[in-house]
Amino acid sequence: MAHITQLEPKFSWDDNTPLTQGVKVGNLIYLSGQVALDRDGNVVGKDDLVAQTRKCFENIRDVLQLAGASLSDLVKLTTYFTVDIADPAVTRTYWNVREEFLGSHKPASTGLRVQSLIYRELLLEIDAVAILPGS
Repeated sequence: MAHITQLEPKFSWDDNTPLTQGVKVGNLIYLSGQVALDRDGNVVGKDDLVAQTRKCFENIRDVLQLAGASLSDLVKLTTYFTVDIADPAVTRTYWNVREEFLGSHKPASTGLRVQSLIYRELLLEIDAVAILPGS
């Protein structure tokens, strides 16, 4: 069995949860769903999809950096939305922010709408898989 390394960016809000923000297994990195919470557990950008999307990608970037990876190493994203993704303005807003972080990099992706997330104020959650550079 491959060696498993836990990746913890020291978010104070998850000190007492039974999860890790990411795990590195061999050359793969699996991230837990990242949400728009700051390091102290405060929701960032209440009712603001742009601000929340940015915070999710910032958190993803921070966890990846712990393993020596970057956003360009992402191979799979799954985004869970609580907002109406059938509305073209909503999806365009998400795509625009995603492009700010990923540029022309296009990982395999899935997006779906869910009824709710762990906090009602959260509009989306993104989990990810990455592969270490040079692998």
